[in-house]
Amino acid sequence: MFLKPFIIVVVQCSLLVGCVMPPIIKPVGPKPKLGPNQYEVFGQVYETMQENVGYLEIGIASWYGKKFHGRLTAMGETYDMFELTAAHKALPLPTVVKVTNLYNGRSIIVRVNDRGPFHDDRLIDLSWGAARALGFENQGTAPVVIEALDEVNHPELGKLKHPESYYLQVGAFTSRAGAVKQLKEVKLAVPEGVPARILTSEIKTGVLYKVWIGPLDDQKEENLVALRIRDRNLGKALRVKVE
Repeated sequence: MFLKPFIIVVVQCSLLVGCVMPPIIKPVGPKPKLGPNQYEVFGQVYETMQENVGYLEIGIASWYGKKFHGRLTAMGETYDMFELTAAHKALPLPTVVKVTNLYNGRSIIVRVNDRGPFHDDRLIDLSWGAARALGFENQGTAPVVIEALDEVNHPELGKLKHPESYYLQVGAFTSRAGAVKQLKEVKLAVPEGVPARILTSEIKTGVLYKVWIGPLDDQKEENLVALRIRDRNLGKALRVKVE
């Protein structure tokens, strides 16, 4: 008399368990083949440069410190946050570069021995020691100019003279929309082929979006661009010279 309800319950539970469908496991397809100058991080494929001669670029620098201190770099070297080193997504390893902080004009020489930063808006990841030497260790990022030192990376080329580079800032905005609008106007004003871009930099009160023009070839081109900016009432162009 007392066994029947128990048997019914067991049978019902068995039937319910038998009705549960096993999870569908989708087969993982083969990963795409990487080329000799490619590598993959977080599912994103990056391509490295084969040459660093004449490399010069302006962008945003960040830094990395304690979390990675003592770990191995992409070159297999031990990362030391106090040394003057850096990570770059594309430059050949190693590459020696000069980095200039466009906020304060400070310049240092660092050795690129690692890969990163894996953020679209960042150009170079400096060691904490390098960020400190450039004066932005207490903030997340800074706008910089990066220049490969050809005479160090390629001593066989001999001593090369690097011309001065000129940049113009034509606005700093707390909203990206304002900077985008200004950039569109600037591109219509400057001669064809003159680069212009938005630099994002972090400050204590938030984020600034700056519109930069350059590098400019010489003083003559700089004067022409500044004149066009003034004639279109796009503000006063602030000059930055990088030697």
